[in-house]
Amino acid sequence: MKTLVVMNEKGGVGKTNIVAHAGWYFAEKHRTLVIDLDQQANLTQTLGAHLAQTESVELFAEPTRVPPVGDLTVTRSTRDLLGVEGVDRACIETFRDSIREMAEAEDYDVCVIDTPPALTNRTFGALLAADAVLAPIGLNDYSVAGITELLRAIKGVSQFYQRAEPLFLGLLPSIFDRKSKRERELFEDLAAQAGKLLFPGLVAKRDAYARAATDREPVWAMKGAAARDAANEIRDVFQTVAMRMELGK
Repeated sequence: MKTLVVMNEKGGVGKTNIVAHAGWYFAEKHRTLVIDLDQQANLTQTLGAHLAQTESVELFAEPTRVPPVGDLTVTRSTRDLLGVEGVDRACIETFRDSIREMAEAEDYDVCVIDTPPALTNRTFGALLAADAVLAPIGLNDYSVAGITELLRAIKGVSQFYQRAEPLFLGLLPSIFDRKSKRERELFEDLAAQAGKLLFPGLVAKRDAYARAATDREPVWAMKGAAARDAANEIRDVFQTVAMRMELGK
């Protein structure tokens, strides 16, 4: 099982949209588990048709396997996740052990983890279990300092727990308004300062993604030219992710 973590300290960067479409995309070819660690539970709502009985918080209490409910299985977020931040940090390793047990049992081929917009025990647990990390960023919120902190967290978890660093797939510009001159300038600035860290793709600001969340279906299941453009864009992102994570067919 390969585990992808989607993270950013800032909210409002389109993280839920990206994780939901990752789940839908990977489930076309792989047995896919999506873990919602964000207490806002937007992802749980969007992927509500695929919910397991298991709550995400259970993965921190003791090593826990999630029984599949189909090609796509989702652990539900609850407000109880906030309690993870007040317990012993051993819960970070417990979460890692939950992921490890499912990998060893070959319950799933792919696991995608949605993290809260903060560096918390939940985020550290996800990073400890990660094979790869993708960081969506909103260009209006872009700052070199923020990116540095994110990369420091990835490296710090790996060093503290003496494990190899996960593959950093890159900074994925998300909710990018192509019509905005300012955002185009910010993108050029980002490319100049952090070019090697940029993911080779982007997710534009599109109404189709909002409709996908409301309708609880991927953009490629929707009709219309706008939906097709969105589908081509976001499927290209995950095709690249799959290739770089060496996910077999």
